[in-house]
Amino acid sequence: MRRAIAPFILLLFVLAGCETEKDPVEEPLDPSLHLTDGFCLLKNSRVVLNHYDIDYYDYSAHLIYLKDPGAFEEKFKEQGPGAVCADSTWIYDLSYVFYVSSYIPQGPVIWFPLILYADDIVHIDQAWETAVMMAGGPDPREDPRIVEALKKYGQFRHGIQFEIVSVQYNSPDDVVLELDMWNEDAVNYYYWDPEKIGMEIYLYISMGLTFYDTDSELRYRHRVEPAQPDSWNPLDLENMSLLKSDSTVRLSFAYDRFDTVPTGNYVALFEFAAPTFNIEREDLEQPDGRIWLGEQYLTSEEVVE
Repeated sequence: MRRAIAPFILLLFVLAGCETEKDPVEEPLDPSLHLTDGFCLLKNSRVVLNHYDIDYYDYSAHLIYLKDPGAFEEKFKEQGPGAVCADSTWIYDLSYVFYVSSYIPQGPVIWFPLILYADDIVHIDQAWETAVMMAGGPDPREDPRIVEALKKYGQFRHGIQFEIVSVQYNSPDDVVLELDMWNEDAVNYYYWDPEKIGMEIYLYISMGLTFYDTDSELRYRHRVEPAQPDSWNPLDLENMSLLKSDSTVRLSFAYDRFDTVPTGNYVALFEFAAPTFNIEREDLEQPDGRIWLGEQYLTSEEVVE
């Protein structure tokens, strides 16, 4: 099944429930916790990860790389309330939720089972509803107190950072998206290069560009038929480029078979795809860099005239 439609399948799963469930973050957690300094992840009023367990935190993708894959124990992988703390300060609540739960989470969430990433990676995601319907709002995961707590133990990495520079909708056969990506870390990162992969195959692994009307909830997309590759190795360096430390790259995406988008205000949503499915730690390290994980959903407010 194409990963590009995974978020929509997930949304169908969570909408399938008919019963009203209790919000797993409604009840306050026990305030008398024995928190450590640095970064702490809580589950049901219990510290389940802290700075002793963390190798580093990729801030761009909100991926926690663990020193030991067994640190996040199986008994913690069940539905319930949680929270993130930094230097013994409560920062934000989050939910631990099963993919097929009838509860629809809002805000930060850790999904179970952990089907995308390896056991030594914990992903603090944003619920799909929040990411799309409330695009442009503050992200509680991006709190400067978290950054400072991680830096205290040398566990902070920027990862690959992105920004949509422009989205030009001139006509259905002339739509151009430009985005910048940059690397402030001391590590070089390999990323999937859409130009090397080819647009048709890239559309197989990414949902690409969407204009979303927040009032009508209508979506307008490109109509290029995705091409399923005969074989696909997500770690093939021939499909990647190297984003060197302290460098910036501008990428351009041209679409010539887009939906007709009526005049109005939209949220432009673009998925920048990256490897995810159970990539082992030893496969990430390359002689001149590291393969970056953590697909990004980028948004910008656009006006079509």
